[in-house]
Amino acid sequence: MKTFLPWMLITGLTGGPLLGVLAVLLLWGAGGSWFVGRLPDFRGPIRRWQRARFLRERLTTNPHDLPVRTELAGLVCRDDPAEAMKLVAEVLRRYPDDEDAHYFQGLAHLAAGRLAEGQAGIDRALAIRAELRWGEPGVLLGDAYTGAGKHAEARDAYLRATTVHGSHAEAWFKAGRAAAATGDGVEAKRLWEATLSTTAGAPPYKRRKDRLWRWRAWWGLRNL
Repeated sequence: MKTFLPWMLITGLTGGPLLGVLAVLLLWGAGGSWFVGRLPDFRGPIRRWQRARFLRERLTTNPHDLPVRTELAGLVCRDDPAEAMKLVAEVLRRYPDDEDAHYFQGLAHLAAGRLAEGQAGIDRALAIRAELRWGEPGVLLGDAYTGAGKHAEARDAYLRATTVHGSHAEAWFKAGRAAAATGDGVEAKRLWEATLSTTAGAPPYKRRKDRLWRWRAWWGLRNL
């Protein structure tokens, strides 16, 4: 099925079954596993919407179900920050050391453009559990700072992710990109080299996951 669908697509575009076969063989020979899981997840938003709807229905019958409130806040914190803030407020009132609630509150602030409050929420979450989601908080905080044009702050946020997950290729690469945006080519070179060196001995499944960031780091080094 994984090869039949690309063949159908290419055959439909080119009108030639033989071209479809050749293209599939080329993709497979170039490393077919590279393409698995890297196409857009078109069903992802639908699954999240369905799950959010189910959780909201659960809350209509039990509005004090704190795990449900926390999970729902995580699903909506970027699309509906106001709803997420209301959901976690009750959780934090009863359990002020809930790291997930602080984290989703921080993400909601970031989504609303409140960077300082967002970082404060993420800082509280990481103070409770430093390895929370293995670097994801630092990457998302760095992305928010990058979007705001604050590249020095973004670099520091990405580097926080690497202290938790030393082979986090995305964090290393983005830290280098942020350093380059500040005009620090020496630091960008160091960080892009770290993208390659820290992931060189990774297991095959992780190397496939990191390949895009490794390629981008290699290209960045070529163009410094």
